[in-house]
Amino acid sequence: MKIETVDLHNLSLSDALAKAEKNLIWSIEHQVQVIDFIHGKGLHSDRRFSVIKQELRRYLKDNAQLKDAGYRVVPGESDLPIALSFDEGHTLVVARGLEKEYLGGRRQQEKNRLLFSKEGRQARKSAKSIQASKRKRRPR
Repeated sequence: MKIETVDLHNLSLSDALAKAEKNLIWSIEHQVQVIDFIHGKGLHSDRRFSVIKQELRRYLKDNAQLKDAGYRVVPGESDLPIALSFDEGHTLVVARGLEKEYLGGRRQQEKNRLLFSKEGRQARKSAKSIQASKRKRRPR
């Protein structure tokens, strides 16, 4: 799987959008399957939210070239399998059909399938409740 990472940290909004557009065109031409735009969460910005994230996602959503090439925009905080190892500081552009795929090699993909399956989620939930009940029983 071809993956391209584009870091937009420490850029102004106009510079970030220009870099995103340039890398997007290159990635489409070279048939990159996943483009990871790292824009950050906006915790260090003056406004305390990510301006770049908002504008980048709007730009990507409205980009006709992206739709024509068969790509889909996936927020990093999404529950789709492709985004499980990312957070809200990322926006992914994914070739259609790969949204349900896990990133990584064969071992990592198997591990992710096991972890994020229905049984895996139930096992993590029960382990979490056991830990919570142990904390409640401990005297202070």
